[in-house]
Amino acid sequence: MPAVPYPASLWRRLAAAVYDLFLLVALLFAATGIILPFYAGDAVPSGTWWFRLYILLVPLVFLGWFWTHGGQTLGMRAWRLQLRDAASGELIGWRQVPLRYICAAASWVSVVGMLFCLFDRQKRSVHDLICATEIVVLPRVRKG
Repeated sequence: MPAVPYPASLWRRLAAAVYDLFLLVALLFAATGIILPFYAGDAVPSGTWWFRLYILLVPLVFLGWFWTHGGQTLGMRAWRLQLRDAASGELIGWRQVPLRYICAAASWVSVVGMLFCLFDRQKRSVHDLICATEIVVLPRVRKG
């Protein structure tokens, strides 16, 4: 195993994404639960613009916080992945978060953006290229 970070494979990214998906679903349930008392426990009417915006912003803030504080979501931490700026190797800042969030969502929905990792030498996805970021596998830390 290399002692320096190396590009993350698509399979590791997918595994971390599955972990994070469970967390995001739970978070969205909780975020919705906060709103329900204002509607006497009834569903928020469909087409409510502010609720749609709220549901889009909750994951943005959740992911953005992890990306800017350590470069790892909980799923990424479990798989020793780290998101960082491709040029500097530093953590990304809040200025990069919204673009990465939008591009990553489009990349995952279209599938093509993620499959690009299989053909790129540095295993970058389309949203990594657009946002000038990279996901690397961190070396295993030996205890003792």
